[in-house]
Parts: sequence; structure tokens; C-alpha cells
Amino acid sequence: MPKVEPKRKGAQFPANPKAGQECDIEIAPGTKMRFCYIPAGECQLGSPKAERDAVPADTSDETEETRGKFSTKGFWMGKYEVTQAEWASAMRGTGLDAPSEYRIGGVKEAALGTITDTSRFPVESVSWNDCQEFLKRANAHRVSLGEPGAFDLPHEDEWEYAYRGGLGNKQPYYFGGALNGTQANCDGTVPFGTTTTGDFLKRPQPVGNYEANAPHPWGLCDMPGNVWEWCKNEYNGNNNTRVVRGGSWYYQAHGCRAARRGKGELPRRQGTCGFRVSFHNP
Repeated sequence: MPKVEPKRKGAQFPANPKAGQECDIEIAPGTKMRFCYIPAGECQLGSPKAERDAVPADTSDETEETRGKFSTKGFWMGKYEVTQAEWASAMRGTGLDAPSEYRIGGVKEAALGTITDTSRFPVESVSWNDCQEFLKRANAHRVSLGEPGAFDLPHEDEWEYAYRGGLGNKQPYYFGGALNGTQANCDGTVPFGTTTTGDFLKRPQPVGNYEANAPHPWGLCDMPGNVWEWCKNEYNGNNNTRVVRGGSWYYQAHGCRAARRGKGELPRRQGTCGFRVSFHNP
């Protein structure tokens, strides 16, 4: 008898997508996450010497020689950092459904001012281990829908390739050579690549707030700033740590460059760190 394929109930990632194509995929009952297609290609990782020389910090782990090149056949990545609402939906019943400091009832609620809804704020104060539970639950839901493939954290090489948007590594940000808090949520009082200072909000912003100011070639939002993003891989072979990327609302602009590498211990939870989801077709 012919094999009977399981009936699929959820939206599927489209076949043969175009660069930047968007798709909404269910990650929990009644909750969809938006993904952008990151096309096939190759990119030199790391930063050139001229960029590193302008950074007031140790950049020895982001040299082009150390980082090498990355190539891909294409993959999907969350358009936004995982939001508080998405996290709560997937983590319902775990006791970890509302970890964020910057929420109503959170320890940093006062920093929100008149804001009363943080559902579209990035989830933060989640450890790498917490993220694994989120992914486990999202993938279990995907299996229940009869859909192939699995959600994961991006490897940092994938993450940097996606950040750069096909524009190479000769500029520190996908939008150019300067950041002062106008194009991303960071400490704009200490800009990079310009002497013009900008805002320092001292808290996260709703995801996608800077899309109009600095549109990404493939549709991604908040790759620089807002919150650090956990990646899948170890930091320099240390099994107790994982790479974080992108900088945060708390960091100066140089810390939000595409090449900037950070690290965090697996159980670390901070109001400056969240994550983004990737997906590869099987």
C-alpha cells in the first residue's frame, strides 16, 4: 500500500523562497512567529583591521583570520527577537512563563514609565538553558501538527551572516558605518562612527521599533541592540559558556556591531539578554 503522509494542520514554510520572504509559523497553540528567509551565499566573518582599531575594547577574537568565512544553502530566521507574548504562550504551565524584568509586575517595571503593555517587548532574563525548554516545547507543538524540521538557536556564524544582509563585512552595521541610537536601541550617548550622540532609553523597546529607520535587506529587525541574543555554539570551546550576539539597550554602539562577540554562562539570566529562533528545512 502507498505510504500515507500525516495530515498537516499548520502553516508550512514555502518551497523555493526568495531572499527576505516572510512566513508566519505556529510555535504554540494559537501563536505564530514570523520568519524571514535568509538566502544561500557566502560571507567573510569578523571585522577588518580599520574597524577594530576604532573600537575601545579588545577585538582579538573577531579578526577575519580567526573568524574565517561562512557559506549556507539558506535558512529561516525569526524576524524579531522572541517576544514576551510568544514566550508566555509556549511556556504556559512551566512556572517560567513571565521571566522578564521589564514587564508589568517585573522588578524593573518602574523603568517602563507610562507603558502598560509589554507583550511585544523582547523576552529577557532567560538563560540558555531556559531557551532550550522553549525550543523543546515549540518543536513538540510542530510535531503535533505533522510538520517536518525543527526550531533551534542560530549558530553565531549563521547569525552574523544574517545580520550582514548580503552586504559583506566592510562596514560595522548592515545599515552603514555609524550608530548613535537612531537605528537601534543602544546607549546612543557613546556613538560609533560618528560624533553625533543620540538616545539612551535605559530599557528594551518593542521589537521592530527601528525597522523604518534602518530597514534590513532581508527584513530582520533588532539584530543590533535591544537585547543580546543567545546562540547555539560554545564560546571558544568552553562548554560552560555560549556565544551571545548583537549588543543590547545597555551597550554602547560599538558593542552592537555585526562582528562583536559576547559570552554568557549557561544559567545566566539578565535583563539585557534574550534570543531569536532559526529554522532549517530538513
